[in-house]
Amino acid sequence: MTDQPAALSRYHDAVQAQMRAAFPTGSLPIYDMARYALGWQDENGEPANASGKGARAALTMLGAEAITDDAAALERAAAGAAAVELVHNFSLVHDDVQDGDLERRGRPTVWTICGVAQAINTGDLMRELADAALRRALTLGAPAESVLEASRRLNHATMLMIEGQYLDLTFEQRLDVEVDEYLGMVERKTGAMMGVSLAIGATLAGASQEQADALDRAGRRLGRCFQMRDDWLGIWADPDALGKPTDADIRRRKKSFPILFALSQAPADARRELTEIYRSALDDEGNDLPDAQVEWVHHLLDEIGADDATDQAAREEYEAFRTELSACRPRPQAVSDLEALALFTLERDR
Repeated sequence: MTDQPAALSRYHDAVQAQMRAAFPTGSLPIYDMARYALGWQDENGEPANASGKGARAALTMLGAEAITDDAAALERAAAGAAAVELVHNFSLVHDDVQDGDLERRGRPTVWTICGVAQAINTGDLMRELADAALRRALTLGAPAESVLEASRRLNHATMLMIEGQYLDLTFEQRLDVEVDEYLGMVERKTGAMMGVSLAIGATLAGASQEQADALDRAGRRLGRCFQMRDDWLGIWADPDALGKPTDADIRRRKKSFPILFALSQAPADARRELTEIYRSALDDEGNDLPDAQVEWVHHLLDEIGADDATDQAAREEYEAFRTELSACRPRPQAVSDLEALALFTLERDR
């Protein structure tokens, strides 16, 4: 397991301060639900420390560092990092509603506390707070054109992320999903936000459009790497390290990369049986696979080498990330941090 890179925490406090500054004073209780979603307070309104890793915020700051080490530019980038982190967390609030998830980061999800309708409102509010956070870059000296460009990029990436979520939900009702379709969905749902994180940081730090575009492409490949590793962990991780039972993705009939690999590469008889198992999900919605079928699927995946194939797919995306990164001509001092974060994404155990 690769150690967690220092870049994940180096700018944490600065970004969190920019996020908090986007909140108005004397606000309604819905803002408390947003603070809860961000891990700043518990269900009773008491201070808490339950924020996520902040990977996208770290990418934003590293995107800025790829261009300059100027302190004022990095402060402006922190406003962009706050915006990215707020958009990411808005999507998680909505995803939990759509997926019916009861817990996130070891705590009850927002919708289980305030209901579906108010959880949707909370997510919508966080999306608007993201714009407020990004506009703060103007007060920190960012040129208006760079803030406008960062806003354009963030809006486009958010639309792609929503497209990806739409596709992911439609895939639940399909048995003919191809690997390329799946990767296209992943690039939208996960890759777009990682790409724009790097690009916004670079843009607010004074990058050219060509440099920002190269970093955007690099982040999208990193997003695909992240999801490939997530798919691997969902089946083959150490449950103690993961913090939840493995085989959950199989049990819930999730069409992850290993399953799609099996549906395309397994022997014909096995493919037919696997298809029948997943077809039953359409008529038996909400019920997990029984233990015997979970074991059968796991054995099939092991037998055809789906674990190695998934790992190899992730490593190919990691190498593609490194190639795109070099295209932006980053400052050499920033490359090691970016590659360390990418390697952590590739080899993380949870």
